[in-house]
Amino acid sequence: MKQDNKTSLAFSQSPLCPLAVDVISDEESIYFYMYDLDYMRREMIPKSACWLKNLKKVTETFESVDLSEEKQIALPDSLIHQSDYINWDEKDIEIVWSKEGHIASVYYKDELYALIPNWADGIQFNGYTKNVKENTMVGWRLEDVIDLFESRMQDGKAFWNQEFNEVWESYHTPYVEDLCQRFGYIKNCYDLHKDRFPSRLLLTFKKDGYIYAFTVGMGMFYMPNSDRYYDDYESYARCEFAFVFKEEEYSLEEQLDIYSSVANLCEYPWLHMDCLADLHTLDIKFKDCSHCIIIDDDHFEDTYASSLKNLGVHLSWLLPLKDEEFELLKKDRESTIKEIVKSGRIR
Repeated sequence: MKQDNKTSLAFSQSPLCPLAVDVISDEESIYFYMYDLDYMRREMIPKSACWLKNLKKVTETFESVDLSEEKQIALPDSLIHQSDYINWDEKDIEIVWSKEGHIASVYYKDELYALIPNWADGIQFNGYTKNVKENTMVGWRLEDVIDLFESRMQDGKAFWNQEFNEVWESYHTPYVEDLCQRFGYIKNCYDLHKDRFPSRLLLTFKKDGYIYAFTVGMGMFYMPNSDRYYDDYESYARCEFAFVFKEEEYSLEEQLDIYSSVANLCEYPWLHMDCLADLHTLDIKFKDCSHCIIIDDDHFEDTYASSLKNLGVHLSWLLPLKDEEFELLKKDRESTIKEIVKSGRIR
C-alpha cells in the first residue's frame, strides 16, 4: 500500500478486539500506528502513532517542526539512540499481539522495538519505543517497561500460534462432560457467535424444574484490562457464565431474550476492552429484574469441581437483582452480597 510517499511495511488486525496496527515508512521515518475499527462504518480510526526510527539525520528541534502538518515527525538526533538510517526489510518485521488482543508490539529481526496498548490515547501517551533517550510526544522509553511487557508479548505470540481447533477440543470436552455428569442430558445448544472465531456456545440443561445454562468457549481467551482491576490479573482474566431460573416462570420467548443478552455479554470484554469479573453489576434484564450481579462460584460452600478450575477459569453466575437489592448494594455492598449468596437463589 502506497499513499502520499508512505508505504505500509506490515499490517495486522487484532484476533479479538476491534483494533488494527500498521508499520508505515515514508521518506523521513518509520512509525507504528494503532487504529480503532468501526465495523458498522467499515472505517479505521487513527488512535495512536509511535515513532520507530528515522530514515535520515535530523538536526531541527521540536520547535521548528510544524505539528499542524499531517506528517510523521522525525525526531531530533539529540533525543534518539540510532545506529543506522536504513529502511526496514518487510520480511524481518513481525507484529505480535497480547493474549487479550489489546496490546500490539512490533519486532524487527526478533528484537522488540515498540508496543502500543489499547489505552494509548495519541495525545498524552502514544506507546513505548526502543530508541528514544527520554519520553517524547511520539513515544515513551521502552527500556523502562520492558521487564513488564517483553515476556507478556512472547506469551501472546505463543498463545496465538496455537492450533485452536485442538485447543477447543481439549477445553470443550472435559468441561461439557463435567456439566453432563452433574445435570444430565443437554437440552439445547445455541451458537452465540454465529460460526465465527472464536467459537462460543450456550448449553442448557433441565433439572428438577429448573433451567441451567452455561457458556462454553468464552474462558479460552483472556479478557482485556483485567490488570486494571486485579494485581494477579491472569487469575481473573478468564471466566464462563452460568445462570439458572425456574422453567415455569419464563416463556420460550423470554428465555431466548436472556440468551441473546448473554451472547452480547460474551462479546463485551473484547469489543469494549474491559473485564467482567466477580461482583460486577450488569444491565441485563431477567423478567422483572433490570440488573444482575456476577457471583464467582468460589463464594459458595458447594463449589463445582470443574475441569475449568485447573485451567484458571472461573465459573461466574449471573444473579438477577431486585430493585431494592440494587439500591442496597450502593449503600452496604459487603453485607448485601453476603445475604445474596446465602439466599440460595443460585443452584
